[in-house]
Amino acid sequence: MKPVFAIRHLITALALLAAPAVLRAADAPGSPPGSPPDLPMPKNMPPEMQKKADEIKKHQAEARDLLQAGKFVEAEKVLRSLVAEFTSLFGPDNPLLPQCQGALGNCLRAQGKSAEAVTELRASWLGHIKHSGADKPETLRIHNALAEALHEDHKYAEAEKEVRAVTEDFKRVYGPEHQATLLNRGNLATVLCDAGKLAEAETELRDVIQIDERVLGPSSQPTLVARGTLATVMRDQGHLSEAEKEYRAVLAYMDKHPGKAHPDTALLRSQLAFCLTMAKKYPESLQEAEEALTVFKNTFGPDHPHTKELQKLVTGLKGPRK
Repeated sequence: MKPVFAIRHLITALALLAAPAVLRAADAPGSPPGSPPDLPMPKNMPPEMQKKADEIKKHQAEARDLLQAGKFVEAEKVLRSLVAEFTSLFGPDNPLLPQCQGALGNCLRAQGKSAEAVTELRASWLGHIKHSGADKPETLRIHNALAEALHEDHKYAEAEKEVRAVTEDFKRVYGPEHQATLLNRGNLATVLCDAGKLAEAETELRDVIQIDERVLGPSSQPTLVARGTLATVMRDQGHLSEAEKEYRAVLAYMDKHPGKAHPDTALLRSQLAFCLTMAKKYPESLQEAEEALTVFKNTFGPDHPHTKELQKLVTGLKGPRK
């Protein structure tokens, strides 16, 4: 299993509803990304337009409720209706549409529909640049989501290009040692790792960890993120003993906060399981994999790519080995 950005599939959709940021949410400071926008309705609208506007408000509330409940399939349908309604009521070039496209894109990511998400998030990002400006927090967040969607779609060259651009924007707007900047540098290392550029990834991560520990502390979220990614880089270079030690050290923190049942913790536990499998420590691997799989099933359902991949590992570990 390759390392991925923070379990953005659930968290980015919930972030739309002002849920707390989680492990790899390398977002700009401010309000959460891509929430279905509240319409600043003009006064004295014609009755027919007022009726449509009232319907949109109902659909906005419905979308939020569905996202909060993790009902992403149903939420996608409502969000697609909202995109059509915004376009019909205000035209295709209105400042509200990009927010709705961003919400739809992140909802698609929550279902593992990365290619479709890229299309929506790219449209949202360009719309935000036009209507809000390139350096606005919402624009930076959507650009970051686009980079992550490209990575999730295995478009590593494009993802690397966009993550580098986002990271430079964050450095310029928020400073080189801001938490969001450091998290994006960790995201860059993850892309480099998946692209096979392991030495570059390790160099980037060790620099980030050094800053994180100095500025934020050894148990801070960004520090743990970078250390978890470093463990995967070491694993993929064949340094299995060092990687296992690092995974377990990070999990010692994460099992307490955010907790064993949190999807971020389960993601890191699944990475440890793959590391143990590579080291031929099969009983230990099965134990870790099954624990992570339970969280994946509860969080994402049985059909999500992460769940399927980990289920395949568990099945293999339970079967005969050559």
